[in-house]
Amino acid sequence: MANIRLFPTIEEVFVDPTSFHKAMFFPLLTVELDSINKGIGKVHFITVYGNGDPEVEILDGNFGYNFIKFKRIGDKYKFEGDFSQMPKFEKAVEWYHEAEIIYKEHKDKYLHKTEFVKNEDKRSFHYYYYIKGVINYWLTRDMYLETGKFIQGNSYSDGCSAHEREIYESLGGEYNDEYGLEYLEELLDGLEGNIDSLNFVGSVTGYNYSELGEDEILLFVNEDKSEVFQYFCWS
Repeated sequence: MANIRLFPTIEEVFVDPTSFHKAMFFPLLTVELDSINKGIGKVHFITVYGNGDPEVEILDGNFGYNFIKFKRIGDKYKFEGDFSQMPKFEKAVEWYHEAEIIYKEHKDKYLHKTEFVKNEDKRSFHYYYYIKGVINYWLTRDMYLETGKFIQGNSYSDGCSAHEREIYESLGGEYNDEYGLEYLEELLDGLEGNIDSLNFVGSVTGYNYSELGEDEILLFVNEDKSEVFQYFCWS
């Protein structure tokens, strides 16, 4: 059985994390590689805020709209990309602090199905999407830690379905999605990479953890480069 842990802290995942890490990266799941016969050490599935838009030009080889790379330093990650190149980065730290204040003051309302109220006259869609998504992540995390049940946070805040979600879609084995492999290989060609250098660890549904999350996160380890490569898919 896989040795896994939901919702590791940002300090457990990253080397010397900053406010930028907190605002842009949302740890979902930690996996002990030896428990799934994929090597040694730990890897972490991460939701990344601001990805998913192929129209945004990103001038950094460490991430794009559908992928991100992390250097492995022991059991932790180091992000070697330029935060300022990440979409919507310039407001994320400010919005993260606002979300902390809102959540602290109004957590009880979210737990009694009082929906987050959007103020369209004063705030942009992106502000609302970020604040609501981060609070949704915290609700999902905090209620899982309290109850042991992995239920999407919108069940508590908005009265949505309270069914327990899948913690992961797959762990171990090989990635054999022929259609997905075609797109992944095309991406890797542009990055001067090779699918043969990547060892597939597994996949999770990011949205189960946060409304900011991706439909599917595929995680691979590149042992030669001491890197983790995450590939993001949307339906």
